[in-house]
Amino acid sequence: MLQTETVSKKYPDCPVGLGEAELAEYWEKGYLAFENALTAEELQKSRDGISDLVQRYAFNDEICEMSVDTSRKSNYSGTTFRSKSSNFSFMTEPGYVPDPARVDELEYHLRKLSGYSKEAPIFRQLTGPHPKIKGIRDAILGPVSVIYQTMALVKPPHGGVEKPWHQDNAYFATENLDRVFGMWIALDDATVENGCMHVLSGGHRLGPLRHQHTSDCEIAGERFDRSEAIPIEIKAGGILIFHSNLPHQTPVNESARRRRALQFHYRAADNPRIEHESYKSIFVEKDGTPATCHAARPERQ
Repeated sequence: MLQTETVSKKYPDCPVGLGEAELAEYWEKGYLAFENALTAEELQKSRDGISDLVQRYAFNDEICEMSVDTSRKSNYSGTTFRSKSSNFSFMTEPGYVPDPARVDELEYHLRKLSGYSKEAPIFRQLTGPHPKIKGIRDAILGPVSVIYQTMALVKPPHGGVEKPWHQDNAYFATENLDRVFGMWIALDDATVENGCMHVLSGGHRLGPLRHQHTSDCEIAGERFDRSEAIPIEIKAGGILIFHSNLPHQTPVNESARRRRALQFHYRAADNPRIEHESYKSIFVEKDGTPATCHAARPERQ
């Protein structure tokens, strides 16, 4: 059955590169949104790529290890499949234990995939020479940048846990907080109902905000007015570009439709990774308090 369109066009078409006005807007607001970053063919190949990876790795003991975490009530208490030869892994929704006899259902209980940039030609293309994606990252980081992280973020119908308010730099560890940024690409129409991204415009200029561990790593306390959140509703193939200090979150999927998205983070090649202990002195609140997820992690973890 064909999906009906649920999002009207709100944003301009994705350019190849960014002009001065667009760059100024990015640094002022902390984000930009565009439609039509991917073609219809690229969209379908990306969706198929996710499906193929799940089918290839699930319950394949020769290439993949499976683990079930039922020890915590958190967003990470699902089932994880991890490649034995690469950084690729995927995780189900909390509490879901898949049935080897019903692998076809597994895709409808996914929470996220990680480390897939080299797992299929379409993902190598999107994270590498794709003209629009490369043009954007060159405009923000310069011509020499490297992939920092790849995730595919999935919310099943009538489910999909909330990802609470956080800053991605709270998870990372690089020398320069301005020299790393993210891209979030919708593979399905993303709406408020099915869990689209919400952002705090200009929130990256608040600087690092202390994080704590609840069901997930999230910004602690009332450090900003959450009523000012802006939902970024974009059609399939649209892209959200955001500073890694930008507070953002996604709610539960209340609809009968899946909501899938690809997320890439890049860092400038001259912005090296550092140890988390050293990063605690960089990602700090205004009073010098370490604000990272690593600093907030309970001792038992």
